[in-house]
Amino acid sequence: MKNSKLYLILFASVFAFSFYQEEPAGCDPKGLKDKAKNQLDGYEYDSGKITRLKHTAKDQVKEIEIPMFIGEKYRLAFNLDALKKGVEITIYNKDKDSKNRKLLYSNKDKFEKEFTCDFARMRHIYIDYNIPAGTNGEEIGCAAFVLGYK
Repeated sequence: MKNSKLYLILFASVFAFSFYQEEPAGCDPKGLKDKAKNQLDGYEYDSGKITRLKHTAKDQVKEIEIPMFIGEKYRLAFNLDALKKGVEITIYNKDKDSKNRKLLYSNKDKFEKEFTCDFARMRHIYIDYNIPAGTNGEEIGCAAFVLGYK
């Protein structure tokens, strides 16, 4: 009877701690989003996303699709304060499997902690986080972007 209670307590503890996820160092989702919102300058906040990134043994691309309404003007504002250098961010008009996709933005030549991109007459844009190979499971940090419209 004592052993079954001990196992039950042990199982409950392991189960409870399995849901706990520590934020990567410096990854304050609310703070990152709020700082990105400050870059919207006259655009109404629509939505935002925090993307947590980790290394794998191979190069990888993490892609996020952003749907848009034609006729609206949009601004994407990024905050990369909690992201290590080495991650290239590219923005395209089509997904990574499309043949005729067009590059709209790249931070390949410069790593800025904060930047904005304005778009109009787009149905979708695709944000690609190009992550170089590294130690499998190593935290790279997180990136925040917010979307505003006029």
